Amino acid sequence: MEEKFSRLIFIPIAAVIFLMIGYQYVCPADSNTCRFRSDEKGLVQQRLPAFDSLYSEPEADEDFPAKITSKFNFTERDLDRHVDFNIRGDDVMVFLHIQKTGGTTFGRHLVKNIQLEQPCDCMPGQRKCTCHRPGKAESWLFSRFSTGWSCGLHADWTELTSCVPVVMNKKDKKNSSRAAVLQCLDVPQVKNWNEMRAYLVHLCLYRNFYYITMLRDPVSRYLSEWKHVQRGATWKTALHMCDGRPPTQDELPACYSGEDWTGVPLTDFMNCPSNLANNRQCFECSPGGENILHVAQ
Repeated sequence: MEEKFSRLIFIPIAAVIFLMIGYQYVCPADSNTCRFRSDEKGLVQQRLPAFDSLYSEPEADEDFPAKITSKFNFTERDLDRHVDFNIRGDDVMVFLHIQKTGGTTFGRHLVKNIQLEQPCDCMPGQRKCTCHRPGKAESWLFSRFSTGWSCGLHADWTELTSCVPVVMNKKDKKNSSRAAVLQCLDVPQVKNWNEMRAYLVHLCLYRNFYYITMLRDPVSRYLSEWKHVQRGATWKTALHMCDGRPPTQDELPACYSGEDWTGVPLTDFMNCPSNLANNRQCFECSPGGENILHVAQ
């Protein structure tokens, strides 16, 4: 009887010893997660080291520097602005999509994830959605996923302000009185015609245009664009219209001679003086000039 009892005791003791020996082989000697604890994390942490991540921040990767927390001096007024956007009236939201700022994801949210009285109609397999005002066949949104690149690929502020009013009028097929206004504006003798036309169209068509965009930490955005170009992106079809015409080769020389800039090193990417990635967010949010940062703000 005693021999049988001894065997029953020996089996669990041997199993525990075996598990402890195996545990020491598996677990690194300098690991803090291998220590037996009596705190609130308990035995679960001993068996599942990953469980510790629920209690503490992950350690920084030795191969990559720790993320730098950006500090932006936004005023309370900038962060707490309320806009009375009248979706039933003549207000139009225009999304200025700057490369590598998360604009694609944000653009999809605009057409798919906003709670509206009349949501955008997004058909399966189609890239563009129909975003009409409640009870009207008029668009309230001008963006990549609603109207497409109607003013050119990644059109900037200068291009959009000159193009959007005309495109929206044609798209919505406004009444004859508005069409007549456009015909009256078609006077070739006017100097700087595109700016004049854009201003008068804004004035005469009684639309309120609300321009929005997405911004990103400039360094992170720049590096993201570099990696994107390094993989073969070019944005060759971008128009870069200004004063009614695209830039000449002398005004905007190419940074590369081949089909694309695949594999470009960061130093070469940075050293091209005509690289539009340089300070792109300021340039795309302003009409140009020397003090572009002040104007963009």
